[in-house]
Amino acid sequence: MRMDRLDNISENEIRVIGASPDMQQHEQPPKRSVWYVVAIALIALIIGLIAFFNRLNDNMEQSQSFAPVDSVRVQTNRNVAMAPIVTKPSYVEITDTIIGNVSLHRYIPVNAKPKLVVGLIKDIPPYYILGAMAADFGDYNGEYRIAGAFVHQGEMLSHSKSKYGFCALLKDTVVIGNDLTTAYFEKAIEERGDFFRQHALVHDGEVVNKVISQIGALRRSLCRLNDGRLCIIDTDMTVSLDDFAKVLCQYGVKEAIALMGTGAAVRWAVDEAGRRYIAGADEFEFPDVVNYIVWEKAHSEK
Repeated sequence: MRMDRLDNISENEIRVIGASPDMQQHEQPPKRSVWYVVAIALIALIIGLIAFFNRLNDNMEQSQSFAPVDSVRVQTNRNVAMAPIVTKPSYVEITDTIIGNVSLHRYIPVNAKPKLVVGLIKDIPPYYILGAMAADFGDYNGEYRIAGAFVHQGEMLSHSKSKYGFCALLKDTVVIGNDLTTAYFEKAIEERGDFFRQHALVHDGEVVNKVISQIGALRRSLCRLNDGRLCIIDTDMTVSLDDFAKVLCQYGVKEAIALMGTGAAVRWAVDEAGRRYIAGADEFEFPDVVNYIVWEKAHSEK
C-alpha cells in the first residue's frame, strides 16, 4: 500500500526523500566501534612517540661518538687535574769547618751524577756543577801517562797497580775502596763504566796504614760519608796525607781516596744560588791526559 502511494504521488504533492526510522537506526555506527577507534589512535600515538625518542637518542650518541678531537680534549683537560712537573735543582752544598787546626771545605753534589772526563777543560760547561782533577799523571820517558789503572767509558787507558785506593763509577753505583786486586776494574770495562786509582786514605772509618807521606801540601779527597753521601773535601792549607786522613776520620768519613791536590790542580763548585767557586790555576798548561771527576746536572736541567 505504501509503496503504491509513493509511486502514485501526484504532481502537486511534495516527495520527502529520506530513510525510514528503522533504516536510520541500523545505519548509525554503534558506540563500541568509536572506542575501538580511539584506542587504536592512542596506541599509534604511543608507538610514534617511542620511535621518535629512540631516533633522537641515536642521533645524540652518534654526535658524541664523532665529536671533533679538539672538543674532546678540551673537555678532558677541564675535568681531569694534571699533575705539575716538578724539576729538582742541581747544585753543590758547600760547608766550611775546622777540625783541630785544619780547615776543611766540603762539597756535596745534589741531584747530579758523577763521571770521568779525559782532556783539558778550558771552559767549564754550565751543566758540570762540581769537578776536580782525579788521577795523577806523569812523564814516562818523554810521554805523559795516567798513573795507575784507568778506565774511561769502558776503554782501558792505563793499567797499573801502583796505588791501593780506587774509585769505580758504574751505571748507578759509585764504589770507593782500598784493594790492589779489586774486580771493579774488570767490571768497569764490561759495563762501559769508569775507574781510576789514587792513594787510599780512609777505609771503613779508619786511617789506611799505607798512608806514610809526611810532606805538607794542599790536599783534596773523594769521600763517602758515614751517612752514605758522596762528596769532595779539601783544604786551603798544607798538611801531610797522614794528618789529612786522620782529620777525615774525625769528620765522619767512612771511605776516602786522594785526588790531585797541588796548588795548580783545578776544583770548582756551583752553589744553590748559581755562584761558581774555583780553586787552582786555570792558566796552567796541563797535558792531554789530565782527567777529572765531574758531577753533571740532571737531564731535565741541561
